[in-house]
Amino acid sequence: MRSDDELLSTVCAGRYVRTLDDLPDRDRERRIATLLGFARHVDRDPDQMVEEIFDEQTRKYRKRGFYTDAARAFAATFDEPPNAQLQRANVIRAFFIANGRRLVPDKPAWMSAPADTDEGE
Repeated sequence: MRSDDELLSTVCAGRYVRTLDDLPDRDRERRIATLLGFARHVDRDPDQMVEEIFDEQTRKYRKRGFYTDAARAFAATFDEPPNAQLQRANVIRAFFIANGRRLVPDKPAWMSAPADTDEGE
């Protein structure tokens, strides 16, 4: 796998990093580290990820499910509460959005929980 500097020098990583310019340094560095960690997790550089998620010729998504599942799996590798894991996966989604592509969004745990039905108790 390439070094951090090589990964960040890709066109797609640069496009995403420019969207972070208005963030405090700590948040910006955390998001960049998340992107780099994800690139290593899927063993691809940022340009490869953006290129293979969408087929320009057919104008159809190809690997959106793969990257959606990979973002969720990557976030789950961190010992964090579910909402923090969702936030981490959203960083990956933001990378794809900054590059004109999108992943299927995950719902927060509170939206996915079954309704509490107390019928007549």
